[in-house]
Amino acid sequence: MKQITLKLYSFNELDKEAKGKALTTHRDLNVNFDWWYDEFEDFIELCSRIGIAVIKDKIKFRGFYSQGDGSGFSAKVDILKLITAIENQSWKDYAPLQEFPFTAPDIDRRVLPLLAKDILPNEPQIISRSQYYGVVVDLGIYVVNEDGREHDNVFEELDKLEEWLRKIAEALNRYLYTTLEKQYDFLCSDTAIKESILNMEYLFTADGRSANYLEQLTKRKTH
Repeated sequence: MKQITLKLYSFNELDKEAKGKALTTHRDLNVNFDWWYDEFEDFIELCSRIGIAVIKDKIKFRGFYSQGDGSGFSAKVDILKLITAIENQSWKDYAPLQEFPFTAPDIDRRVLPLLAKDILPNEPQIISRSQYYGVVVDLGIYVVNEDGREHDNVFEELDKLEEWLRKIAEALNRYLYTTLEKQYDFLCSDTAIKESILNMEYLFTADGRSANYLEQLTKRKTH
């Protein structure tokens, strides 16, 4: 039988070099679980304030520093509520400091009563791309009919409305990806990792190697 005695140290007891090694070793400490949950919830709530009902299980992302990284989401859109909310900047009731480059749609205002009277199907969608990240939009309008009369001349205005919605969807998607990236960067920062290490009372060898498993092994051997 051989007995080995090791001194174990808390993070604050390590020298500068050992602390650096400990932080590097635990760089993924705060992101090895569903760390994005709160960011998803915040995004869903913010969008709900402007008439966009995000489908939670249709949010996706990959990040953050490789070609092809990005995000996407799917949602149902209440166009009339969205127009009013943008005019009133209603999202600021939830996020007062958040700015968006949103403007009212530049369309013939005679289109809006058609929406209000359900003559235009008010079922537009924001759709997450199936193979790549990003979003597309679909107004869900194919035939515009009122009292048996088709409004063929309204489609030019609807094209403008769809383009307006696309810009809003893309701006929101950029916001989503940016908030996820910022949170990821923070969770992987020295400050956040150190806080987690201290809260979980991790122990280390003198050179900064994680030693919690050694302490746990010792406890198992003594029971």
